[in-house]
Amino acid sequence: IRIDAAAAVAAVSGCAQTGDVTRSEPIVIQGSDTEVQLVSSLVESFTGTHPDADISVTGGGSATGIAALLNGEADIANSSRPLNEQEKTSASGQGMEIAEFILARDGLSVVVHPSNGVDALTLGQVGSIFRGETTNWKDVGGTDAPIVLYGRQSTSGTYGFFRDAVVKDDYADTLRQMEGSQAIVDAVIADKNGIGYVGVGYVKAETGEVRTDMKVLGISAAEGQPVASPLDEAAVLDGRYPISRPI
Repeated sequence: IRIDAAAAVAAVSGCAQTGDVTRSEPIVIQGSDTEVQLVSSLVESFTGTHPDADISVTGGGSATGIAALLNGEADIANSSRPLNEQEKTSASGQGMEIAEFILARDGLSVVVHPSNGVDALTLGQVGSIFRGETTNWKDVGGTDAPIVLYGRQSTSGTYGFFRDAVVKDDYADTLRQMEGSQAIVDAVIADKNGIGYVGVGYVKAETGEVRTDMKVLGISAAEGQPVASPLDEAAVLDGRYPISRPI
């Protein structure tokens, strides 16, 4: 799903009079770590044609970005989840009208070390692993080795989405909560027994090529169902890849 970055930022700035940004104050964008690379690229493109625009982009998690928006510390909050009822109530109580836009559709990717012999898992197997019920790779077709879990911290929208859509229960106590998606990538690259989840943008290099220092697992909705990859754009968009979400 494509977005006109210039129109979006100009509209939010509240001063687009012929498509140009004339606002003197900086525009602050904060939130979802999943979106920070994409939004940074959009801002870079936007400022290329609007050199006077002063726009900063930081991550920290969806909840952090939404809190910053509600506190008046950010103009745009990136979020990989919708606002919850408490956040909507807080906004309403402050007389704020917050508009939500779907920026893209993300194929949330389950990643392991490139030496891992497992190439695909069912959605149920992934849930069992992150609930702490399946703790050895041999139980899902790999070698006899303990499974090491890497995930996001609780302020992350990705943390909540993966818990609700895949784990469908609490995470295992052994989950190592990382401060960002890049930290999960770095951990999995360094740990031959590791498994983590990141937005699909993190499994590609800046050139757009799929990274070779980690493996992206294929996922099937259930045993006997077709395996799909988050790298298959059509499968993400039409729902054949079972861990897709709007961001």
